[in-house]
Amino acid sequence: MQEYPNDTTSAVQRGPLTSLAILFVFIVCGLFVGNFLGMAFVWLLLGRDSTNFLATFQGVLNGTADHPQAQTALLILQAVAAACAFIIAPLAYLRVVEGRTVNSLNPGVPLWLIPAVLTIFLVIAFMPFNAVFIEWNRNIDLPAVLDQWEEWAKAKETDLAELTRRITEFRTVPQLLFGLVVIALIPAIGEELVFRGLVQPKIFRLTGNVHAAVWITGFIFSFIHLQFYGLIPRMLLGVVFGYLYAWSGNLLYPIIGHFTNNGFTLIMFYFYQQKAVPIDIEDTASVPLTFSISALMLTILLVMILKTQFSRFRPADR
Repeated sequence: MQEYPNDTTSAVQRGPLTSLAILFVFIVCGLFVGNFLGMAFVWLLLGRDSTNFLATFQGVLNGTADHPQAQTALLILQAVAAACAFIIAPLAYLRVVEGRTVNSLNPGVPLWLIPAVLTIFLVIAFMPFNAVFIEWNRNIDLPAVLDQWEEWAKAKETDLAELTRRITEFRTVPQLLFGLVVIALIPAIGEELVFRGLVQPKIFRLTGNVHAAVWITGFIFSFIHLQFYGLIPRMLLGVVFGYLYAWSGNLLYPIIGHFTNNGFTLIMFYFYQQKAVPIDIEDTASVPLTFSISALMLTILLVMILKTQFSRFRPADR
């Protein structure tokens, strides 16, 4: 049984670095097209007066425009840009450059109920433990020589946090469902397709080591978000998704895990806003250390069970 899905290219074999460079070009082109199409949709939503559109849109981005469709506009822009860059463009790369379909990324364990449920539990159990790293990374002190960069990075984090708050302030269930599609489903499919389905196998070809492939890809996955004060916890989350793919050989498992992480967080935040639960899931400072340690032990137990399940269900010829 192989521990990792094969990474085959088209008839002309390319090196992993060359393949990654071509994939990067496809993603950048997809991002450009996605932002253009997203802006077109936002233009239709905010109003077709080209004289005031740019000013209105800039105000929506900055949070200074009190437009009734501001939140919807931001979600549409994010959805279209992400779908084009991380779903459509990678699928085009896979078909055009490597001559494969998305089914080639799933040669391992079929989607079974028990491993899928264990994946959901694993990601939820990992959250309280990862809260320790979230809090540590958020409060890390850099050397004095980096003070100027640190000030810039913290300002960017503050701006992003404010933008996230405005996007995720849902008042109705339909708004929440739309938010789940944009913030949980599309990133789960797109980012796992790119990082676990395409990047990780190429890093494996480059290093010849499954653990190096998982951790390097996890770092790239976190770094590409350009959030220094969330770098480590996001990398660890990417590592969890990476091992789910390396052990199962099926992209659906890390997609389920990624969707669980984003979706559970969003739902809990919605309930907190509605005063249905007293816990603010974003307040990682309030997580007791004993609870984080208990979460770590539960995470290790679920990892062991899940890996056994993958070994059990994985086809014998793999």
